[in-house]
Amino acid sequence: MHYLHAAITETLRLYPGVPVDGKMADEDDVLPNGQRVIKGDGMNYMIYAMGRMKYLWGEDAEEFRPERWLVNGVFQQESPYKFIAFNAGPRICLGKEFAYRQMKIVAATLIQFFRFRLEDER
Repeated sequence: MHYLHAAITETLRLYPGVPVDGKMADEDDVLPNGQRVIKGDGMNYMIYAMGRMKYLWGEDAEEFRPERWLVNGVFQQESPYKFIAFNAGPRICLGKEFAYRQMKIVAATLIQFFRFRLEDER
């Protein structure tokens, strides 16, 4: 199940359910890069693009490679601030574990009832 979890996570890294997310400042603040934010300012961040950034994920950032999540065959979660598909910090998705469980159930059901092959296979 570690590889299945890694495959699902890798899919969400490349194809997040929410590709662009936005936030609004509740108070004046300064971002880690020094950018000032004024109360009421809106900001968007592109989760889709973040999943393909080479400086975050390496030179193979655009490749589907579930192995990047495995260490000795065991799934290793990245920081939620790096893998942002379920948000991070106090706003992390409460249904994250339930969503993973649902995706695993769907995958198991599909494997049980269907036979899959590559398009060029006969």
